[in-house]
Amino acid sequence: MASFVVPMSAKAYAQGQVTINGAGATFPFPLIDTWRVEYPNVQPGVSINYQSIGSGGGIAQFTARTVDFGATDAPLSAEREAALPAPAVHIPEAIGSVVAAYNIPGIESGLRLTGPVLADIFRGEITKWDDPRIRELNPDAPLPSQDIVIVHRSDGSGTTFVWTSYLSIVSSEWSEQVGAGTSVEWPAGVGAPGNEGVANTVRSTPNSIGYVELAYALTTGMNFAFVQNKEGNFIEPSLESTSAAVSAAAATLPAGNDSWEGVHVLDAPGPDSYPIASFTYLLLYEELSTSPTIDSMEKARAVVDFIAWAISDEGQTFAEELSYVPLPDAVQELNLETLAGLTYNGQKVFEAPAPEGQSFSVSFTHDGSSYTVTGRGASAEATAVSITPQQYVTVELEGTGEIELTLPKSMIDGITMVRAGDTDVDYEVSESSSSTTIRFTVPDGAGSVNIHGATVVPEFGIIAVLVLAASIIGVTAYTRFAKSGRMGRLRAGSSQA
Repeated sequence: MASFVVPMSAKAYAQGQVTINGAGATFPFPLIDTWRVEYPNVQPGVSINYQSIGSGGGIAQFTARTVDFGATDAPLSAEREAALPAPAVHIPEAIGSVVAAYNIPGIESGLRLTGPVLADIFRGEITKWDDPRIRELNPDAPLPSQDIVIVHRSDGSGTTFVWTSYLSIVSSEWSEQVGAGTSVEWPAGVGAPGNEGVANTVRSTPNSIGYVELAYALTTGMNFAFVQNKEGNFIEPSLESTSAAVSAAAATLPAGNDSWEGVHVLDAPGPDSYPIASFTYLLLYEELSTSPTIDSMEKARAVVDFIAWAISDEGQTFAEELSYVPLPDAVQELNLETLAGLTYNGQKVFEAPAPEGQSFSVSFTHDGSSYTVTGRGASAEATAVSITPQQYVTVELEGTGEIELTLPKSMIDGITMVRAGDTDVDYEVSESSSSTTIRFTVPDGAGSVNIHGATVVPEFGIIAVLVLAASIIGVTAYTRFAKSGRMGRLRAGSSQA
């Protein structure tokens, strides 16, 4: 419903070549390198240079202001944020997963391992491939009585952060003895630089095991383990299982300029969720002139336009073929809002595009307080709203089709379910600090939909469950938002940039 055309400042670049420099994580390197090749076809005056040096190096160069943007698989800690010369923003650029890649002669992909067993292998507690704990998980596999060769990253790495964070979640011994970080004191094993280095070492070393990004494992034909998830199922790492792990994450993400410390989708619930999935991020300063390398409004616009392209549909088109999960619509919207808040010498650099369709606004007064619901629809419009405290909000509409409603958090917060009669309805939800936006299409023949959520309603002085009931006549069957031919959607009503 809310398609975009992201504005590009093509004329500004026609006068001369602009080079954008970035550095950091190896995790997203195949995708960023593809953007490097493809983006000049979109903006012939712009070239991209990216150093795949690991998250630790990228954060260091970003902090030192020697690059236009940094890249990291680990969100900035409070300590690292405090070390920055100015406030920065996180921009999720892709979603990937980390796999336990191994080289055991005679055993192809599909070896079963659990999180605690992986932790004990990398702690050096399990030293042989035919250890009883591994045999119990793989009774039919020809496990050799050979020493396990552990391969880990030798450089500061967001992939290491993801891996060690997962092991810390599933193993108290790992959490207490080793912990999580972009670099840790490894109890055992040999080090190799980058995903490439670990992958090459594992592939050339019999009876070895290491951790690499899924894309590297697939492109190099490595064998990798199926890992047991929170529901007890052994899950093959794939785009589908990674997507299942992050499907519910978009609605809970912070604003781009808020703290992202502790944000992760590791060991996610769900029967099909692969447990070692993660976002990877780009870093920019809110005031772009903080980086001496961004020395003009022209350069600032070039940087932001490139990132807007990369994190929206056109750039994300390349994600799946490289074994990354494309960013969900709500994450694209969040990113566009973040970019819209960036400045150069105090002036806004980027205008987030407005969604198509007619907008509307309806209000209701209860106990002296006024509540306003805004929204947008291509062929549906809200005509009135009323509130029954602790029960539901009724929104009357005319027309059919997909609808987007934004409600203040004083009215509802934490949407958990949408129902039409006795039927669950698929929906998308996104949040800012002050409002909740929900998008849906009511199934054919439904007289109303109920949107359930739990929230504190200060005006009523209670903790309540609010139900939003919207009557829509003659609606079409539910369809997901079309993704072809658009860059993303702006989350309506957001107050965070």
